[in-house]
Amino acid sequence: MVEADPPLPKAYELGEWDFYNITLKITPDVLIPRPDTEHLVDLALSYLRQTGGAAKNTRRYMLDLCCGSGCIGLAVAANHPNVHVTYADISEPALAVARMNGAMDTVLLNALNPPQSEKLRLPYDLLLCNPPYVAEEDVHLEASVRSYEPHIALFGGKDGLDFYRSLLPDWLSLLKPGGLFAVETGFNQACAVSRMAINAGLRGVRIIKDYAGHDRVVHGHI
Repeated sequence: MVEADPPLPKAYELGEWDFYNITLKITPDVLIPRPDTEHLVDLALSYLRQTGGAAKNTRRYMLDLCCGSGCIGLAVAANHPNVHVTYADISEPALAVARMNGAMDTVLLNALNPPQSEKLRLPYDLLLCNPPYVAEEDVHLEASVRSYEPHIALFGGKDGLDFYRSLLPDWLSLLKPGGLFAVETGFNQACAVSRMAINAGLRGVRIIKDYAGHDRVVHGHI
């Protein structure tokens, strides 16, 4: 008996989705934003508040790497107007969606390669990334996700860790001293990514749990 295809996700049916109190255009060229990714936004806003000091009007610079719809950077910018966000992705169709959502500074980049500094506004105060981190043979992946969401934004190699191996240490050179590096991880990957971060020289490496109690975000400072 042939199994029926799962139903089209609601976000793709509607063509939009809410994330961190903003409404985003969503197409099958980008992942559907999930609540767990809001922890990256919370972390970024907390960092900006804590490091702003007296210079409340000082321009800050953030790189939203593997940006997809632009949900992370747009949510940060909506809540901290003095942040200039660069949105980078390997997919031009994804960047087109980010631009529809209001992203102004978009760059076509492959996070698996060393950073092309000449394409970027350096240095950055923050580098946030929700990279592809699903392992190729992950049996936990929902059928609707596998069927409809873009595989280029989902799969991170055999064990799901390929992008972290590239980001740490190669992309840390883009950050100012004291800058924040933060990545979302799969539910069982945070310990491995934390070890990579420590070995790459990040200070104060910490893990944040998601709403279900799974380790979800790894972050530290240069």
